[in-house]
Amino acid sequence: MVLLAYIALQGFTHVVPTRPLSPYTDKVKVGEQKEDLTWATYIDGSYQEYLAQQARKNTGFREFFSRCHNQVAYSCFGKIANENVYKGSQHELYLKGAIDDITGKLLANKYGTIEKAKAEARKNVGETLTLIDSLHQHGTQFLFVFCPTKTAVYPETMPEAFKDSISDFSLAEYYIELFKENDIPHIDFYSYFKTIKDTFPYRLYTRTGSHWAEATIPFVADSILRKLEAITDYRFPGIDVIDPNLSRDYSDQDGELETHIDLLLPLCKPKASRPIFTLQDTIGKDRPNLLVVGDGYFTPLQGSCFVDAFNRWDFWLYNQTSISSRPELNWKYLNQLYGTDETLKQADIVIALYTSNYLLNYMSGFTQSALELFANGGVQEQEAIRSIMESIKSDPNWFKSIQEQAQERGISVEENLRLNAAYVFQMQKNEQDNNNQH
Repeated sequence: MVLLAYIALQGFTHVVPTRPLSPYTDKVKVGEQKEDLTWATYIDGSYQEYLAQQARKNTGFREFFSRCHNQVAYSCFGKIANENVYKGSQHELYLKGAIDDITGKLLANKYGTIEKAKAEARKNVGETLTLIDSLHQHGTQFLFVFCPTKTAVYPETMPEAFKDSISDFSLAEYYIELFKENDIPHIDFYSYFKTIKDTFPYRLYTRTGSHWAEATIPFVADSILRKLEAITDYRFPGIDVIDPNLSRDYSDQDGELETHIDLLLPLCKPKASRPIFTLQDTIGKDRPNLLVVGDGYFTPLQGSCFVDAFNRWDFWLYNQTSISSRPELNWKYLNQLYGTDETLKQADIVIALYTSNYLLNYMSGFTQSALELFANGGVQEQEAIRSIMESIKSDPNWFKSIQEQAQERGISVEENLRLNAAYVFQMQKNEQDNNNQH
C-alpha cells in the first residue's frame, strides 16, 4: 500500500525528477485538447478516452515502468517497442526509413513503378542543369553530395526478414549515373563508403546510429573541401585530426537509435572515435559564402570546424528551416523570412547534400524555388521591394499608417510593410509597362 501510495503521489506531484521518454516511443499525447464532460462526449467515449490518456500521462514513474517493459522485451525476446527501429544481427539497430528505402518500398509508394521514378529523375536532372546555368550567371558554383544510408553500407547485418527483399534498383545509383552523363559536379559517398568500409580504421556507421559516424566527419569534410577546390578557383584549408578520441560515450548522432528505443540499461557498445580535428594552413586561403540545402546528414558538418572555412554559411534544412551563422536567420522558417533571395544571391557556393531516401523529394523543391527566384529578374525585384520598404520607413506619416493597418489586419508590422511595398512595386511596374506599350 505504501508503494502504491508513493506511485500515486508521484503521479500528482512529480516530485522525483525522471528522464523523459523519447518522443518517438512515447505514445501519450502530451498536449491534447481538454475534453469536457457532456452527454455527447460520454456517449461517444471521447471523455473516457481523455481520462485514460490523462491517467497514463500522469502515472507515477511511468517512464521507469515503460523502460522496464522495453528492456524485458528487448533482452528476452529481441523485440523493440519503437516501430520505427529494427534490430539486426550483431546487435545492429536500423531505422525503418532506411530499410524501406533499400527494399524499394519508399519508391513504390512514391512513384509506383521504377520507370516513373526514372522519368522523374531525368526531369529533375534537366532542371538541375538549368539551375546550374542560372547560378553560374550570378558567379555561384554548385556541388551535389550523395550520402549513403546505413542499409546501403551494411546490408549484411540487416534483419533477416528484409535481406531477400533488397531491390535490384537504386534510385541513388541512377541519379549518380545521370550526373556523370551530364557532367554535374558531385561527390559519390554512396558508392565510395561501400568500398572503404572494410579498410576504414573505424565504423562508418555505429551499431546504434543511423547517420554517418562521427569518425567519418573529418574525412567527409576534407573530401568536400578538396572537391570544391577542384571545381572552383578557391583555395581551402585542410583538415588536421588532432586526436581520434576513442570513447564509449557516443555522440547524439552515433547513439540516436539507442535513445529511441528507451531501454532501462545502456547497451554494450564498442569504443567509437569522436575525433578532435581542426583546420590547418588557413593563412592566405579563400573564405567564400556557402549555402547548403540538405537533410540531417549535414548537421555534424555544420557543428564542426568545416563551416569555419567559409566567410558566411547558411544551411536550409529540407529547404524549410534556416540554420545560419547569422543569428537573425538562425532556426527560422524560410517562408517566414525576408531576404532568402539575398542569401542565394550572395552565396558563392551552393551545396546540395542528401541521402538516398530523400532523393524521392529531390532537393526538397529547392530547384524549382531557386529557378522561380532567378526568373524574370526575381532577385532584382526583391531588391526593389526592400528599397521601397526603406522609403516607407523614412516617411513618418506613411510608416505610422502601415503600423495602424498592421494592427487592424492582425499581422506584424514587418509583414504589412512588405505587403505594401510589394503593392507599390507592382503599381510602378504596371505603369512602366503601360508607358512602354505607348
